[in-house]
Amino acid sequence: MSTGLLLALVSAQVSAQLYFSDNFEDRVRDQPLIGNNWTWYNQTFDGDTCDAPYVSGFGPFDDGDPSDYEQENRNYWTASADVGQGDSYFRAGLEVPAWANDLGGAVNLTNMLRIYGDQYYSAGETRCRRTLVFQEMDIEEAGTFKFTFDVAQDRVGAPANGEVTGAFVKVLEQSNFSYEELIFERLITNPPAATTPEDVTTESLEIVFTIPEEYVGELLQFGFYNDHATNAGQSWETTAALYDNIVVQSADGGGVPIGPAHSGSWYNAGQDGHGFSVEFGTQTDGAPLAVIYWYTYDSLGNPIFMVGAGVPDGQRVEIPFASPVGMKFGEFDPTTVERPGGGTAVFVFTDSKNATFSYTPSSFSTTEWGHVEGIENLALTQLFQVPADETYNPAQ
Repeated sequence: MSTGLLLALVSAQVSAQLYFSDNFEDRVRDQPLIGNNWTWYNQTFDGDTCDAPYVSGFGPFDDGDPSDYEQENRNYWTASADVGQGDSYFRAGLEVPAWANDLGGAVNLTNMLRIYGDQYYSAGETRCRRTLVFQEMDIEEAGTFKFTFDVAQDRVGAPANGEVTGAFVKVLEQSNFSYEELIFERLITNPPAATTPEDVTTESLEIVFTIPEEYVGELLQFGFYNDHATNAGQSWETTAALYDNIVVQSADGGGVPIGPAHSGSWYNAGQDGHGFSVEFGTQTDGAPLAVIYWYTYDSLGNPIFMVGAGVPDGQRVEIPFASPVGMKFGEFDPTTVERPGGGTAVFVFTDSKNATFSYTPSSFSTTEWGHVEGIENLALTQLFQVPADETYNPAQ
């Protein structure tokens, strides 16, 4: 699911506002566009380390001339640079799925953004080269915000020999066309170690940043970068990282909280044939409650019905599923019902029309239904809405 880029940062009627979200699940390998305004950029700096350029000059507008990076030229799924020996290159693209098994199937990861570089250096030369992938938008609201994402180690291994992978948030002064740097926050992204598709994992990271009123109208950039450095005369330097579930939102909540407006029928249009009935409401004591029904199948194509309940937490709800069996038609004796565990699901709602679904099978569902592999961040849309309680906040 990709909600794309929301270019205007508008005032929120709820406790938090979502500005950008992408998990790359609706994208395919070699797709021409990574997304709205994704771009690739690299620049060489003088000096013995990669630390000096962090303070300033980081990004495409360091020469004060934005015309070099017109809007229509920002869309690349991949790019390369001949920087030595004819075969050095930097790339930003998709890995679909990331760390696939020998059959090409996803194991622990699905589609992810890959930022990769392989750099040749002349013997003994010391320099730094950076690759950069970013989004940008005009700032129309002050406040505190969060740039969150998941990071995983790439197949080529962890950065070493002085190379780093990182994330950044930057505000540039566009109101006077100087594009001077007003805010720069960065975070080194050291992904969890992995050696096989079975043991690769992700880590969730975030950058929290504050935009004052005087910066409304300026330009916000956020994204990822790699730095290559050679300090010992190595001939080749390689660094890469994988990123997923990229979100920019206000920091005082997490978007629209779950409520009755989210109730209805949900499904993935590309997997029509299974889906969910979702109900959000309150119990007699006023406590919130979610009840979700999943209509799905086993590995042989036989239909399965599961149901579960959970307590919403912001935009997220975790549901332990069960599959009731045993009651006979006509008798309807509740003592005969068995409820084997069907696994655990997590639903994350970006708004009342879009969500993601993740599923971890149980030992029962693995053995009895053949649910060997789980589901990670399947995009869901609301097919139709169950009318919300009139007392519920209509903004939600």
